[in-house]
Amino acid sequence: MAEDMPGNLPRFKSQRIRNRSRRRRIAAAGILVIAVVLMGYGYSAGWDQFFHYRRMPFQGREVERQIIHSLSARDGADAHTPQTLNGVDLATLPDGRVLSAAIDSPTLGRSLAYRVYLPPGYDDPRVSGLRYPVMYLLHGAPGGDGDWVNGASADQTADALIKTGTIPPMILVMPDGSFGNPHHDTQWGNSPVTGERVEDALVQDLIPAIDRTYRTLATAQDRAIGGNSSGGYGAVNIALHHPDRFSVAVALSGYFRADRTNDGRDIWGNAAARRENSPIALLDHQPLHIDIIAGRDDHDYLQDSRVFAKALAAHGIDHQLRIYSGGHSWEFWRDHLSGALRYVSRHLAAPTPEHS
Repeated sequence: MAEDMPGNLPRFKSQRIRNRSRRRRIAAAGILVIAVVLMGYGYSAGWDQFFHYRRMPFQGREVERQIIHSLSARDGADAHTPQTLNGVDLATLPDGRVLSAAIDSPTLGRSLAYRVYLPPGYDDPRVSGLRYPVMYLLHGAPGGDGDWVNGASADQTADALIKTGTIPPMILVMPDGSFGNPHHDTQWGNSPVTGERVEDALVQDLIPAIDRTYRTLATAQDRAIGGNSSGGYGAVNIALHHPDRFSVAVALSGYFRADRTNDGRDIWGNAAARRENSPIALLDHQPLHIDIIAGRDDHDYLQDSRVFAKALAAHGIDHQLRIYSGGHSWEFWRDHLSGALRYVSRHLAAPTPEHS
């Protein structure tokens, strides 16, 4: 038996090497499968929207703390100076809440998901008799209804501004214009090509549902709409079509002519539809307040914003153009959402008792 061992060693070593090689191949295949699954999940969940805009969302309450600190430093104010609503110190109220919900949209023939931010004090019995102004925030492409919370910390931004008394409390509504698929770019319009009437769904279905479900101030004078990128385009386009529904519009890194979708599709189909959905061609002294925010490094969008601002001035439409350092990213939109909310709050009413 001992004499046979030397002859068996080469075969034993060879078998061990083959087994080790097989295990490595199996491990590599397993890693590849896991990577493919994770990539597929990330794609379907819309993770790539953050990579597309080069930023991932903040975690925790850091954004709120940064805004409160910057407001205190800017104004030289004591961060603990009481700011009251109906005699209640806003700083003592719990943070605002973000809820996920959906409506059945007859216009679309399907459900329309949205997230809604309810401000501090909304459920507090001491201030529960109030109705609030509303701002609709539209996402860009790729995107979905969670973008403004996950990518720009809209809830923390609003909490900080409200609790410091910088803006009155307001409700934020963030609809899903891509129907659960971040890459389905609808431009927030009524497309004669696809038949999807997203603008009509927002105006005819979502707004009435929000006004029925939440304590809103349900007039155009108390309602604003804004967005980033294609959401900024959609916000201004919808506001110009419906000045009876909105009095304020905000475009962060927006554009103002009907264009192809993010994936290169033409959803307009003809020159008449493109003109009807090009904000720069729709100006006619509408009674709107329009805030345009653009980044210096966002070259095409910056040029569009400058041209549109000149057209607004020529038509006597109240507006402002603000240009800051930065580009087409969630970092830029997060940093300047607070300025957009301050602009909106100057033109909307403060919360009002229900029976006033």
